[in-house]
Amino acid sequence: MADLSSRRLRSSLVFIILLLAAATPATSSFLSTEDILSSSSRDSDYCEQYDDDQAGCNADSQCEWDDDECDDADDEDDDDDYCEQYDDNQAGCNADSQCEWDDDECDEADDEDDEDDEGDDGSGNNGGGNNGGGNNGGGSTSQDFDNDGTTDDLDLDDDNDGWNDGQDAFPYDSTEWADFDGDGIGDNADNDDDNDTYLDDVDAFPYDPTEWSNHDGDALGDNADNDDDNDGFRDDEDSFPLDSTEWADYDKDSIGDNSDDDDDGDGVLDVNDDCPYDINGSTDTDGDGVCDASDLDDDGDGIPDSEDTDNSEPPKSDFDGDGVPDVDDADDDNDQVADTLDLYPFNPLEWANYDGDGRGDNADPDDDNDGVPDETDAFPFDACAYLDSDMDGMPDDVICLLGENSSLVEDDDDDSDGIPDGLDAFPKDASASTDFDLDGIDDATDLDDDNDGVPDLIDTFPMNPIESKDTDGDGIGNNLDQDDDNDGIPDYVDALPEQSGQINAVVIVGPNDKNAPNENIDSNTITIDAATLGVLMLFCSSLSLISVLTLRMIRERSTESIQEKKGDSQ
Repeated sequence: MADLSSRRLRSSLVFIILLLAAATPATSSFLSTEDILSSSSRDSDYCEQYDDDQAGCNADSQCEWDDDECDDADDEDDDDDYCEQYDDNQAGCNADSQCEWDDDECDEADDEDDEDDEGDDGSGNNGGGNNGGGNNGGGSTSQDFDNDGTTDDLDLDDDNDGWNDGQDAFPYDSTEWADFDGDGIGDNADNDDDNDTYLDDVDAFPYDPTEWSNHDGDALGDNADNDDDNDGFRDDEDSFPLDSTEWADYDKDSIGDNSDDDDDGDGVLDVNDDCPYDINGSTDTDGDGVCDASDLDDDGDGIPDSEDTDNSEPPKSDFDGDGVPDVDDADDDNDQVADTLDLYPFNPLEWANYDGDGRGDNADPDDDNDGVPDETDAFPFDACAYLDSDMDGMPDDVICLLGENSSLVEDDDDDSDGIPDGLDAFPKDASASTDFDLDGIDDATDLDDDNDGVPDLIDTFPMNPIESKDTDGDGIGNNLDQDDDNDGIPDYVDALPEQSGQINAVVIVGPNDKNAPNENIDSNTITIDAATLGVLMLFCSSLSLISVLTLRMIRERSTESIQEKKGDSQ
């Protein structure tokens, strides 16, 4: 029975549900099972995940950015204070469809205080909720402030001014992005960005409210700089802290001492005042730095003013103690050089300074400043010369640098050996003058003058590098001589060219005698055909000519080398 009742109850419930389903319109606003599950499963702190991500918050339809945090899109607080973010930004307020500007503040577009929107049914663009909340909590999803094709809720730079909205103090004003002093006026329009009452065009530090001037341009503002005019005197010790040419004002007349022509204000101009910083006097008779008004011995004669009958004139000095006051003495240091010619009138050890280096010539180790000490300089007062090898009073060389000049005449025979330097292989050595082989050894001491490897003692031609022997003593060296032993037989057919009498004869065989009998020709007779003899004679003549030309060339080269060597030594 109980089971029957249960079945009837279940059937009744199913019938009631079916009736309700049939009565429900197709456009019912009831949530689907999926929505219910989604809603019920969503954590109440769901949107907190975007507290550090404004763009992500605005992109999520369940959330919206409000007061520096991400709230649920239907958060009750959002209705009250959403538009307050634009209270200092009228342009942004007007650009957001959910807000409107009213009485110097930004209100909700459907705010009851807005007389123009009393009839708004919330269905237009001014609606709030998830349709608003761009990247800055601003316009609706269809709003595109900068018309760049990206709606403001997705656009990271709503006004397209190059500054991301998160860093832009005026996200809906492309002409502004910063407000340094937070006065609601963008820095571009604000003529006093740091609000220090000094306009930016005259403010040396437009973004520092503690500074506005920098008198000396040293990167430190005058308020922080302890020497504003950079004259080396601290401002607290400088009577003119903003004038680099002045720092003291002895008489406190507001004129700096550098410009003041009467520093102590005693009525006597500084140029006539012996005591320009003593208002009590203007004369200092003895020049001791103490004004007469305070000096106990005005004339400095060693007699106190109280006992001195004449304080009007200081004692006259007499440097050399000769009894003649210096003002009247023509030679104050008594060095026998008149003061008018003495560069050091009060130094008896000095009177001249040839090179003008500040040191008197007597103390100066190099009077002409040519780099050669006076003790080794033959001409200590002429910077163009210093050497005189033969001590004849004429310098070996006269070389003047730019701006220098000399009256000296250069010596053309430095060693006075009678041979001009241009022809002298050793122009500074009177004992030597020739060097045939240019080996740096004078011919008089050179054991091989022509440097041919044959000592001069056994060299028949000691000055001829291509000859060293003359077998027959005819004055022609063997290299050029065609008959070294002078036996009448040319060397080119002489089996022993340096031994005479060893060949009896030379038989010249003509072209028709090739088959001539030779029974009468002994072992000491040479036969040669005429053609071969002609070739040999031509060869020997050519060799002789080449030898002569070579010898001449060597001699000419030797002469040129000597002259070049002389030129280098000069």
